[in-house]
Amino acid sequence: MSDNTTHTLPAYLSYSMGLLWLWSGTQPLFFMPEMSLDLLHSVGIPNPLQWPTLIAASLLDIGFAFLCFSRLRSHSSVWLLQLITVAAYSLIIAFRLPEMWAHPFAPLVKNLPIMATLFFLYQSVGDKK
Repeated sequence: MSDNTTHTLPAYLSYSMGLLWLWSGTQPLFFMPEMSLDLLHSVGIPNPLQWPTLIAASLLDIGFAFLCFSRLRSHSSVWLLQLITVAAYSLIIAFRLPEMWAHPFAPLVKNLPIMATLFFLYQSVGDKK
């Protein structure tokens, strides 16, 4: 790849990640808050911190979406932060909600290709000297 690989990367990679983050930031907060709060309770978040945690996580996800759609997507740190976040979310779910390993829609397993894509994007953008 050339020195500035941002132009050679397919735009659908960053845009699809952006749509994923936008959905994961808005859907729990606006369409499924009760279920989201129940999940936060299940992972051990105390009741008074559940709404602030839900709002903070949603805003983080929405912020990542905007980064994926912006020119800042050419910075490797954008992808590294997303990778760390997905890994952290996955670890929390894996250890605090182990039933998700047996979930028929495989939410934990689906995070593996997401993390692989984020790692690819992290390695591929051209801001590392």
